[in-house]
Amino acid sequence: MAIINTEKASIFYLDPRPMNRPVIFLLHGLGTEASSWTYQIEALEDAGFRPIAPDLPGFGRSRFFGDRWSIRYTSAAIVSMADNLGIDRFHIAGISMGGTIALQTAIDHPDRLLSLVLINTFASLHPKRWNEWVYLVRRYIRAWFRGAGAQAELTANRIFPRPDQEELRRELVSHIRQTDPQVYKQAMRELGLYDARKSLNRIQIHSLLITGRDDTTVPLENQHDLATGIDGCRQVFIANAGHGVIIDQPEEVNRYLVEFLRLHSN
Repeated sequence: MAIINTEKASIFYLDPRPMNRPVIFLLHGLGTEASSWTYQIEALEDAGFRPIAPDLPGFGRSRFFGDRWSIRYTSAAIVSMADNLGIDRFHIAGISMGGTIALQTAIDHPDRLLSLVLINTFASLHPKRWNEWVYLVRRYIRAWFRGAGAQAELTANRIFPRPDQEELRRELVSHIRQTDPQVYKQAMRELGLYDARKSLNRIQIHSLLITGRDDTTVPLENQHDLATGIDGCRQVFIANAGHGVIIDQPEEVNRYLVEFLRLHSN
C-alpha cells in the first residue's frame, strides 16, 4: 500500500512490488475501489506479474483536488503514476468505468501500453432499449439531486442480484456512500456522455474484452461495439456472471487474463 501525489490528486494504490516483472494496472468501476480486484491481484502475482490497483481519484482512499473529474484526466493520472514509479510500458485492465479509462489510455497513450483488457465496459453507454434509459435516468436523477448514497442500493441490487450476494451488496453500498459526492456525480455525467466509438479504429494494440453473459448494467449490445470496433479484439463470454464478473467468477476471469497477458508480455 502506498500513496502518490499528483497535481490534482492524492492516489492510494495497492502494489505488491515484485520488481522486474511485467506491470498491469487494474482500474476499478464506479463507486468501488482497488480492493475489488483482490482475487485478481493474488492470481496475477502468482503468475509472475506486478499488479498495481489504484483507488481512482475521488474514490476509496484517494482524493481529488481539481474542479472537474473526467475520464481523460484520470487516464492521464494513470500514466503519471507510471512515470512516478519508473514504469515505461505496461498492461492495463479496467472494469466498467475503469474500462473507459483504460480505453482512453489506449487512444491517447498507445505507446505506453503492452496490451488492453476491457471488462464489462463500453465505448458509448447510449441505451439501445427503453428500459435501459429508465434505469440510467433513475440513477442519474437520484445521484444528482439526492447524492450518491440515494442510488447506492439500486446500483448494488443491479450488480449483485442473487440472494446469496447480500454481503457484496452491503459492501458496494458502503463504498458508494464513501465516494466523494461531487466526483461521483461528475463521473456519472462523464460516463453518460462518453463516446469513443469513432476512435476505436485507432487502437492497434492487443485487446481482450471479457463480458459477463448476464450483465444488465452495461448491455451486451454496447459491449459488442468494442469487439467490432477494435481491430483484432478478442471477446470472451463468462457464464453465470453479471456486471461484477471479477467477483462472480474470479477463476474464469483470472484464467483468461493470465493466458492473455502471458501471450503479450514480450
